[in-house]
Amino acid sequence: ITLACMTGNIGIPGAGVGLSVHNRAGNAGPPLVRAGSSGVPSIDNPLKDVRINQNELWEACLSGKYTAGKDDIRNIDIRMVYFEGMSVLNQKPGAVKGIKAMREKFEFVVTNAYNLTTQAKFSDIVLPVTTPWEKFGSFGSGNREALFYYTKAIEPWYESKDDIWVAAEVGKRLGLDPKLIDPLSIEQQVFNQLAGAQVVTPDGSGMEKLVTITAQDIKEWGVEGTPQQGRITIKEFAEKGCYQVPRSPGDNYGFTEFEDYRNDPEKYPRSTPSKKIEIHCQSLADKITNYGWTVKSPIAKYDPPEEGYEDTFADWEKKIKGEYPFQLYTIHYRRRSHSIFDNVPWLREAFPQEFIMNADDGKALGLKDGDIVKITSRHGSVLRPVYLTERMMPGVVTLGEGAWIELDEETGIDKAGNVNMLNGDIPTGQGHLGANSCVVKVEKYDKPLPPDAEWPQRIIF
Repeated sequence: ITLACMTGNIGIPGAGVGLSVHNRAGNAGPPLVRAGSSGVPSIDNPLKDVRINQNELWEACLSGKYTAGKDDIRNIDIRMVYFEGMSVLNQKPGAVKGIKAMREKFEFVVTNAYNLTTQAKFSDIVLPVTTPWEKFGSFGSGNREALFYYTKAIEPWYESKDDIWVAAEVGKRLGLDPKLIDPLSIEQQVFNQLAGAQVVTPDGSGMEKLVTITAQDIKEWGVEGTPQQGRITIKEFAEKGCYQVPRSPGDNYGFTEFEDYRNDPEKYPRSTPSKKIEIHCQSLADKITNYGWTVKSPIAKYDPPEEGYEDTFADWEKKIKGEYPFQLYTIHYRRRSHSIFDNVPWLREAFPQEFIMNADDGKALGLKDGDIVKITSRHGSVLRPVYLTERMMPGVVTLGEGAWIELDEETGIDKAGNVNMLNGDIPTGQGHLGANSCVVKVEKYDKPLPPDAEWPQRIIF
């Protein structure tokens, strides 16, 4: 950003230097079509003053201490955990500590799941919940021009229930009013989102109703609502499953970050003390420092990361490699979306979760393609077949994130190659994850490792 400001590349098309990933990569700006509110109010968290950084989660559980800010270490005593939604044990760094906490610290663990996920394996009770295919309906977004609407494909299997149904029933048994937890039927919630859906007007000046709703629609749904006129009927939207805003050359739907600020900095000031983009930003440095982990400079400069490239050397000046000579970075892998789909044998066969390293580095260790290797960091060890290629830089290795931990109980080694068994739970900066800051050593493993596709599926039903 400093270089962009110095060269005048702020607020003009093609000059973006910020983060550009995920479903809106290269296509930033407010959504041109969006779903409405479900009508369900949020519930205040009575423990909102307690916030534990995800890097300190497992250590806080084990030690009873967490960082609340600079020079502010507080006590915490977590004895019960309820997992739902995210695959926390599998997807957060420091998984070795996480497993230790599950086994030695927590008195009771409950997980909502429809597969035997990593945290479900270590739980006392697993409550079977519905898959997305069994839910009444919901919405998703792709790029800023698209809104997706999916509806139930099959009825729920066996006794599986929706997560919110489970929450309401648990609340009832704890003496809470289930209507405070689940105040509206799922039909009413989805209808509200449809009725409140908006799409950009043809001239780009505002938003208008997306969905046409008739009195007959309201009757068929069995909900409360008001007829309205939109661009697409409920039935057509459900049938297509998607609405894409048409684009054409010269339309008024484009977006350029900071364009308003560039054109009129007085009218559109930044949120800094000077109201400008600050190259020297003391307020940002103070903010980061006050989190309690890292002292930052107000001017952009390179800070060697924890377990970064420099740490692969025992002697940096003489460039003598140390005990952990390889820099590991972790990638999004083709066989899954984070950890989702990792339980599918066909995908395991197609994409075998190889450990990828430079061919010359591999040969120096006496390795050849397909050999089983043990990768070890300061935090844990995993096993994987190795794939050697000239496309990797020397001294750099990579492994896909999201593999379901498969612990060898005798050795403590993860056979699946989960990167969070290697990544340390080290908070820095504003507490961001160190997914690409890890140093490892690699050695040939002298025992066989059956291909992942041949392992038993971890399923509940």
